[in-house]
Amino acid sequence: MSSSLNSVLIVCKYILEDTCSKEVCRQCNSRHHTLLHFDKQHQHYDARSVNNNPPTNGKGPSTNNKLTANEQNSAPTEVNTYCTFKGKPQNQVLLATAIVELRKKSGRYIPCRALLDSASQSHFITERCVQRLRLSKTQTHSSIQGIINSSAVANHCVSIHMRSRHTDWHDSLNCAVLSDITGTTPATKLDTSSWGIPTDIKLADENFNLPGDTDLLLGADLFYEMLRSGKRTRPGYPVLQETVLGSTLSGTTPVITSQ
Repeated sequence: MSSSLNSVLIVCKYILEDTCSKEVCRQCNSRHHTLLHFDKQHQHYDARSVNNNPPTNGKGPSTNNKLTANEQNSAPTEVNTYCTFKGKPQNQVLLATAIVELRKKSGRYIPCRALLDSASQSHFITERCVQRLRLSKTQTHSSIQGIINSSAVANHCVSIHMRSRHTDWHDSLNCAVLSDITGTTPATKLDTSSWGIPTDIKLADENFNLPGDTDLLLGADLFYEMLRSGKRTRPGYPVLQETVLGSTLSGTTPVITSQ
């Protein structure tokens, strides 16, 4: 073993002095010793080689998979993978939003953005919105279950009074308080120039096509109560639905892909 190590050190000395030995690499025919040959394909980390098991087909060099103490300390404890898309989706689903007026503790009303959700069994409000309203919260313990059994807990609820900007409709309801309800809605700015939205209607949310925060989520027990008979559809475009809060737009929207 010592003679082999000495021979490697001698070759290393030759290379450093730029006077390579007469040995020719049997792997690539370059003027260095075969023991110093490294495949280029092994010089970069291959994500596919996360399995440290030795090859079982007998076609690769035998390797020792036990890490040294230093290697174990520097080895990552978790591997995360991320998937992204080039460009934006060709279309997306627009959720119905409305600007409603909520009453503050002082009695004054302020505009807040609500998401209309016919699939929710409860109403929700963000902690941020509660602070704006200066309302007192009631301690509670509500378990919230979502898709694929995802769960969360709301530790407070609050009673709010809400009214429409366009009609005389108003109502009081209890909302579970959450730190956040959803991300910005919609995800990207939508070009509505080709949608042909009528000019003789009052929109529930004039900025429905601009990404914005959600302050309030109104669930199923109010959703259908707020609907009116007026409804306009156009293939490939969102549905225009009349409600007591104004006309909402929801459904598939055409979006041009940008690379």
